[in-house]
Amino acid sequence: MSNTSDFWKKAVVYQISLRSFTREGTFRAAEAMLPHVREAGVDVVYLTPFVAMDTDMDRSGWSPRQIQSGFETPKNPYRIMDYTRVDPEYGTDADAKSFTDRAHGLGMKVIFDLVYLHCGPNNVIRKAVPDAFQLNPDGSVRTTQWNFPYLNFDSPATREYLYANMTHFAKDIGCDGFRCDVGDQVPLDFWEEGFRRMREIKPGFIAINEGCRPDYLTVFDANYGWTWSFSLRDVFKGELKLPDMITAQSEYEAKCPAPPVDLIFMENHDISTDDWEKRFDRVHPVEFGNAFFAATFLFRGIPVVYNGNEIADNALMSFFGPVEDPRRAFKTVDWARALQPEGRKRLGLLRKLSGIRHSVPAFSSGSMEFAGTSAPERILAFVRTAPDGSKFLVAVNTTDAEVKFTADFEPAGEPVLCENVSIGSVWTAGPYGFAAVPVK
Repeated sequence: MSNTSDFWKKAVVYQISLRSFTREGTFRAAEAMLPHVREAGVDVVYLTPFVAMDTDMDRSGWSPRQIQSGFETPKNPYRIMDYTRVDPEYGTDADAKSFTDRAHGLGMKVIFDLVYLHCGPNNVIRKAVPDAFQLNPDGSVRTTQWNFPYLNFDSPATREYLYANMTHFAKDIGCDGFRCDVGDQVPLDFWEEGFRRMREIKPGFIAINEGCRPDYLTVFDANYGWTWSFSLRDVFKGELKLPDMITAQSEYEAKCPAPPVDLIFMENHDISTDDWEKRFDRVHPVEFGNAFFAATFLFRGIPVVYNGNEIADNALMSFFGPVEDPRRAFKTVDWARALQPEGRKRLGLLRKLSGIRHSVPAFSSGSMEFAGTSAPERILAFVRTAPDGSKFLVAVNTTDAEVKFTADFEPAGEPVLCENVSIGSVWTAGPYGFAAVPVK
């Protein structure tokens, strides 16, 4: 890995999609919510794209998902018209700077989302750089599977244009890092030079790849943990066997240049949009998601909380839904959930999990290995070992049934976390129970 610091290894990330986070859908409204975000135990705020979106009504340049969403709008945060200015829907450059300053004042860092593989068909970059788009042999613009033009990284001018954009975000708006959309489809040497420049501006600047190519970890600080996140979701849904998930994760890690510290999550903007009526907190009890977050926060990685996850939000969400749409009220976080038992329970748990990551070295700077139990199909178990050699066994019941099991490690103290689990020579884990226990 490139330069992942102790801060990032123990960090908790909170993703904000401005359209979904508040009814207003603006930077100003989101800024007012930052104290709540910090109080949830968050260290890093990660913003989905907020720059000017393409307004072309020609549907041949819309993505299939955009059309299927039912929102009759060309404005898609990932179909960008101008990298250099904030979309008026969200506010102004000054609003974005104010948001970042407020987050910094509360002790949080801020990551911006870069969308450089492709852009909107009318992106102004083409006026500044005539060869900014890739072309097919017949001279037509080459487009991605989402019908967006590919940017041309064979063009030095295109690269310099994007480097200037990165510099603007870091110096003028003050971000502390980037999440790079479909990052491992962009040439690695582009990122290498860009991050070198960013770290001259801000030492400790972090770079997250929305991908899972191990070789990109030589330049990026972390990949997206798609293997772990999606596989764990399938295990909890009963669609994948737990041993198969562990095998897949182990195979991925074996290919990495060092033990990976990936971003891992229950939901993000894509998942909540695609799941729609089947969002986890809409169709499962709050304990289901709580067990998932226990496995995520205590695993080796950087946990991501999608906006509203901390209160078990179950509202319908789509990042395609614009502020001006009359159905907008149904596409934002239902903040009333924060006052309901489910929301209180989730928020209390995430605060506790954040505290464990921040204060117990085994769960940040420590190593990790999967552990054996007598119920390998149902109990996810792994051991975290601190630099001083102290160990903690994490056990999570991934099912809605009680499970009795034995573990390969003997308990050696009071648990730092225990929910619906009885610990002993034989453990009993109630439905979606979980525990983190010091062991010999």
